[in-house]
Amino acid sequence: MKKYDLLKVIGITFLIVFLISWVIPAGGYSSGVFSSTEATVPLGIYDLVRLPFISIATFIQYVLLFIAIGGFYGVLNKTGVYTKIVEGIVKKYKNDNKKFLIITIILFALLASIIGTFNVILILVPFFITVLMKLGYNKINALAATIGAILVGQIGTTIGFGTWGYLKIVFGQSEASLTMTSLILVRIILLIIVTALFIIMVNRKSQFKNNISEDKNKKSKEKIEVKDEKIDIPLYKELRNDKGVLPLVIVVIIMMVLLFFGVYNLSYTFGISFLEDFHESLMSAKIGNYEIFSNLLGGTSALGSWGNYDIIAILVISSLVITWIYSIKLGDAVDGFVKGMKEMIAPAIYGALACLVFTVILNMEGADFVNTIVNQFVGENFSVAGTSIATLVSSFFYNDFYSLVATMSSPFSAFDANVIPIVCLIFQTMYGLVMLIAPTSIFLIAGLSYLQIPYKEWVKYIYKYVLVIFGVVIVISVIASMMI
Repeated sequence: MKKYDLLKVIGITFLIVFLISWVIPAGGYSSGVFSSTEATVPLGIYDLVRLPFISIATFIQYVLLFIAIGGFYGVLNKTGVYTKIVEGIVKKYKNDNKKFLIITIILFALLASIIGTFNVILILVPFFITVLMKLGYNKINALAATIGAILVGQIGTTIGFGTWGYLKIVFGQSEASLTMTSLILVRIILLIIVTALFIIMVNRKSQFKNNISEDKNKKSKEKIEVKDEKIDIPLYKELRNDKGVLPLVIVVIIMMVLLFFGVYNLSYTFGISFLEDFHESLMSAKIGNYEIFSNLLGGTSALGSWGNYDIIAILVISSLVITWIYSIKLGDAVDGFVKGMKEMIAPAIYGALACLVFTVILNMEGADFVNTIVNQFVGENFSVAGTSIATLVSSFFYNDFYSLVATMSSPFSAFDANVIPIVCLIFQTMYGLVMLIAPTSIFLIAGLSYLQIPYKEWVKYIYKYVLVIFGVVIVISVIASMMI
């Protein structure tokens, strides 16, 4: 990877946005009606220096999340049994590595489609990347099978709270026609199609070597030899002991289940409130006049309303539990946690900088050039093409899905309620496509930094798939709109 490749890509993207701010007038929506200020809101030279720091400060939660994941894996390495788990899986699939690749893609796509909140799923990524690379897959295939598959699952969201749940929150209050099961058959079919095509693409591009760039003098069809040298895998250090793996597996499973229920809001999505009711009962339980759990646990949120800071807290607590179970010296555990954190500093910073364009829009406080661009494609009546292009453009600037939906809902507020589910389908698919390739995608950019993959190599790897899926989504959306 060329030094500072990602920094250059993010910097060029920022400069392009800087120039756009000087050319396109700002505008805003009120009750679905667009009004232009007929004036630009240009960024200044000072903003070129100021906004990157604001981006990191604003999205510090992602920085802390990434380094907490690194610290957790640092402790896992110290147990000495994490290596045994990895090697056990590698041994099982060493003669059938494509099977594990397919399992990995399906697992991450399904988790993203069903849960929709990627921050928790991200915890599993380093483990699966380690196994894939130990099985001989190169870095770019390992990235595709994990983070790439997560974003494919975003495109084919079924009941994911972090996607369709947000859509229901924004549109469902005023549009009774939108529920968690709106167009569910269409979305399931879409998930199957995009995942199947992704598996085919990754399989065809699978290369059993551990460097990214091929020798330019070799012919493209020439068979690539497997390299035998030891590979450097991020967040993985070989350390073995005779202790059992079962306690570690149990702790991690409990942690992941707890986190999945922690971030998935059953009350908003399906009206199931037993977790909130349980939390309220627990926190109000008293011994005499003393609220024991409220005082003992402190400011804990109900399951279903957890955010990044709750995930970070659970990762730290789980690290401490693992340290205790495996009798790791506290100094060794801290050393492992710190080493893991250090490995994730660069991906964490790059992930925050991927939000730089979004930071620009946030600082414009509602009247910005994105609304002006969107207004060119969203008319008085719904169209698949106009909605798709408007969403593609907006997704580039709004890399947070909830913010995208909250902003984009205004131009569509006056539309017939029957077309809202199709609008939402386009939102989820176009956003996923943009996040699969754009330099404003938090998890993609962090993943490229994590594995030191040049951005240009990823674009070359993925662009044909993106174009194919764009066509598939347009066709499905047109067919669905004809069935209204």
